[in-house]
Amino acid sequence: MPQRRHGSYGIEAFRSGVGMLPCRPQPERFPVSSPTAPSPDPGFRRLVYPLALSVGVGFGAILYGTSVLITSSAAGAQFSLSLLSLAFSGSVLTGAAAAVPVGRYADRHGIRAVVALGGLLVFMGFLGFAVSSSGWQVLAAWWLLIGPGSTMVLFEPAFIAMQQWFTREQRNRAAGTLTLITGLAGPVFIPSVSYLVEAFGWRTTAVLLGASVLVVSGLTAGWALRAAPVPQRLEEPESASLGGAEAQGVKRGLPAGFLLLSIAVALTMAVLEAFNVHRIARFEAAGFDPSVVAWWAAAVGLLSLPARFLLPVLANRLDSAKLYMGLTVLIIPAVLLAVRGTEAWEMYGHFILFGLLFGAFIPLRAVIMSDWYSGATFGTLMGIQAVGIALGRAAGPAAVGWLAETPWGYPSGMALLVLLLGLSLGLLLIAARRRTRG
Repeated sequence: MPQRRHGSYGIEAFRSGVGMLPCRPQPERFPVSSPTAPSPDPGFRRLVYPLALSVGVGFGAILYGTSVLITSSAAGAQFSLSLLSLAFSGSVLTGAAAAVPVGRYADRHGIRAVVALGGLLVFMGFLGFAVSSSGWQVLAAWWLLIGPGSTMVLFEPAFIAMQQWFTREQRNRAAGTLTLITGLAGPVFIPSVSYLVEAFGWRTTAVLLGASVLVVSGLTAGWALRAAPVPQRLEEPESASLGGAEAQGVKRGLPAGFLLLSIAVALTMAVLEAFNVHRIARFEAAGFDPSVVAWWAAAVGLLSLPARFLLPVLANRLDSAKLYMGLTVLIIPAVLLAVRGTEAWEMYGHFILFGLLFGAFIPLRAVIMSDWYSGATFGTLMGIQAVGIALGRAAGPAAVGWLAETPWGYPSGMALLVLLLGLSLGLLLIAARRRTRG
């Protein structure tokens, strides 16, 4: 009896109970990187919650844990603050250098190996930092290991995976869930790391932080992501959600509106990062008690939790770009309150408004990207945009810090941030129009 070959049609027929009927091989319409198509129900909880926990632990160790490790009671007692700041800032840039190849790999193969490798690199980096005895060793640990590793365990791979796995409605809910859970990293890690430094010293604490990233990312990759659907790779952009004109844009270069959108997002992230670094010092310079300001700064993380989840979910009903622009308009008064910032109501108003709004920018950025550029090159585009965001994150705090030391002081830095938000809003408007026309 001759052996019967089954194409994709025959397999589906067999599964539906008519597999014994004659069938002929059916060629694939589009080349795929894996013969397995995405599951219609990939298991939202099984995938999203462990991945959110992994990203949250990564943020807690790399960002919030480091803010404690560089203090004078920790690594700052042995290394200069300028060296430690250079180590962290440089890691942001080396991470950006890895973002495009990481995104391209995720486009083709998914994120399981990316998350696992990232956790290992971050662990090795913190281990190297813990045993460092000279400045070059600190820089090497952060620039060569923690920087590239952070690109693999923080937001970018998670957003790429969500675009690959889920429908639009599920995707937006997943983005909100992810940023909601990661918003708890600051309140959890800052006091925990402070306690560990006092109890065991900064070197042991650094090893524990790296180990936490290794364990959680490894378990996420090995258990949760093992059940993840294999993304189907469509080689023709028209088959994805990109329209005909945009598909041609992908073939020729960057799609319509992408560059302007990326600049706008980079400017917004420069503003947010500048406040993350300078908000305590800014109001201390205005005459407020630093301990009171620090309490308000800590409260910002908790205030941000509702918007982190609700705004991406709201994008299922409203235009995501318009939501982002509305968020920008609403946060400008919070920045304006910090320009003078000498009255108590100005400080309170700033922290309340800023806290309620700032956490929604990151998930909305991912929602816009997914709405506009979902398809086979999504990860690559996210990686390219991540480079601009990294430059903004590095330049924003540096510019405000420089202006703070001039005769104009912090008010000039805060005024600059208002201008950057206005420019970001204008660029986003133009990007939306160009994409519509394209």
